[in-house]
Amino acid sequence: MLIKPEFHAESLDAARAVVRAHPFAVIVAGDLRTTRMPCLVDETAGGELAILSHVARADPFAGALGGRLLLVFCGVDGYISASWYQSDTIPTWNHVTLQLRGVPEQFSDALPVLRRTMDHFEAAVERPWPLDRMGSTAREMADAVIAFRVVAEDWHLEAKLSQDKPDDERARLIARLEAPGPYANAPLAMAMRAAR
Repeated sequence: MLIKPEFHAESLDAARAVVRAHPFAVIVAGDLRTTRMPCLVDETAGGELAILSHVARADPFAGALGGRLLLVFCGVDGYISASWYQSDTIPTWNHVTLQLRGVPEQFSDALPVLRRTMDHFEAAVERPWPLDRMGSTAREMADAVIAFRVVAEDWHLEAKLSQDKPDDERARLIARLEAPGPYANAPLAMAMRAAR
């Protein structure tokens, strides 16, 4: 993956932040089987980037869990019109994208990962729904799932947020993203401000 130096991010904290903010990953196997699943940062991984996820045993993708995987996390993104620049140029697409590769380690029991995943996402709602509420059905669900952990053997974080443009040009782009219109994109504008 070619990443211009201006857009390359090496911070482990930044990579983890992308997963936390955009946890629904595209997961690709070596034979190009693909699935999309919610993921969590394994907060116990110390200085490594490690991801927890799961897949249904019935999913054809489950057969690919013995080999190396590519996980892609898509952060904020949006179109940048050529008409927004002061001088003639081509349009572009700004984005934050994390790619990581590793071999999954499967857990013998998926229930702890399912519980952790549900607790994580339910924590944001007014009345969190606990997995234990399902009683013995929770065990049946867990037995129909394979939970796994991927420690990144390598990872690449690209934050293409117009860092290669002069400050006045970036300010103009941010203003256009914050203005009403078909390409209004406040989250992208906020990421571009933070990348200054």
